[in-house]
Amino acid sequence: LTTLFNGLVPDALHLVRKRLRETVPTTNHSLVMSCFNLMDSLLKPYQQYEGTPVAPEMLEGLPSILPSLMLFAITWSLGASCDKAGREQFNKFLREKVASLVTAEAAKEAGVAVIADGVLMPATAPVYEWCYDRQSHTWVPWMDTVPAATCDPDKPFAQIIVPTVDTVRYTYLVDSLLAGGKHVACVGETGTGKTLALSAKLLEGMPPEVQPVFMTFSARTSANQTQDIIDSKMEKRRKGVFGPPPGKRCVIFVDDLNMPQCEKYFAQPPLELLRQWFDHGGWYDRKPPCPFRTIVDTQILGAVGPPGGGRNPVSARLLRHFNVISFTELSDGSVARIFTTVLGAFLHRNFNDSIASLTQQLVLGTVELYNAIRAELLPTPYKSHYTFNLRDMSKVVQGLMRADPKTTAAPTQIVSLWLHENSRVFEDRLTCPEDHAWFRE
Repeated sequence: LTTLFNGLVPDALHLVRKRLRETVPTTNHSLVMSCFNLMDSLLKPYQQYEGTPVAPEMLEGLPSILPSLMLFAITWSLGASCDKAGREQFNKFLREKVASLVTAEAAKEAGVAVIADGVLMPATAPVYEWCYDRQSHTWVPWMDTVPAATCDPDKPFAQIIVPTVDTVRYTYLVDSLLAGGKHVACVGETGTGKTLALSAKLLEGMPPEVQPVFMTFSARTSANQTQDIIDSKMEKRRKGVFGPPPGKRCVIFVDDLNMPQCEKYFAQPPLELLRQWFDHGGWYDRKPPCPFRTIVDTQILGAVGPPGGGRNPVSARLLRHFNVISFTELSDGSVARIFTTVLGAFLHRNFNDSIASLTQQLVLGTVELYNAIRAELLPTPYKSHYTFNLRDMSKVVQGLMRADPKTTAAPTQIVSLWLHENSRVFEDRLTCPEDHAWFRE
């Protein structure tokens, strides 16, 4: 593993710094530490604890899967902080770099290990599309690791979750890191599903010993408010030591982590309080004689947006404690899958087959229109509100789901409603005749 690490990581760091764009800036030390943290979390099932011995057959197969797990860890640490375009470059770099290590002669000269066949992800898809199955010792697509999803049209629209490649892999990474006792920061643009995916994971997909706590930061959040909320969830273990109830682990989900307003010297007091806990294990009580309160058995899961629009840059002193995972914009296929599943369940339940058969065309038309608007109608100083994201597309689908079966019986009526919803969501934001004319063409 040492020779494999030395052969890939230095060049990967150089690529990230010189050619890739990160959603939130990181440092080399934090990326390397993230790689070790993820590797440690992936190996947790092979660690022996008191009363839980590891099966001998698992330990026998461990050496053969370590190179694949190391490549997986490098991909989702050093290659996880960049944007969607950067991932294409990282995929190309990793494949070329591993290919150069395959031959024994080149490996011997460079002082690195020979990469065996089957260690690297298959070439039929990018490296980000594969998950390593430790039982079969093979790479499998992410969607093969979860059962087929069914959509309940009776649930509120904002609570419907359709598994996609993106949500499955991000949930797997967050689950692995939290199980390993690590802290995670999920960064990404508005509308990439950070809050929804993480909230659903904490509420439904965690073991019973995990106690979730939800917090949302705003520009007016203070350090005292943050301290009071967290202290209210803790119980006294012994003198000066506090934590969740015995036998529990507390996972604090902080949404909009970088929203607090900067003070005079450009620090964000709530984040400085969290940094004090990361560095020193607790904080001081505000009531005299102000003893130090040590907080144990607690992890932080944060959702971070890029700086701008009220959000502030996060200090590297705080961000270094997190494993950073960038939630990139969904691919067109994932977006179509989500809205086809949601809209199809509604139309098939309430309308005849002639209308329900239009589901795919309506969704693909909305995706095509959304991409065209984002490419052509860019924000300018005069049109600074020309910012469109996936929430706008969801409003179109949500409007279609308000159709009344009593008054909508023909396909032309649902198409007319689709035109109206696109006009309401997108065209109503346009300000000049030229843009209106472009939209109607």
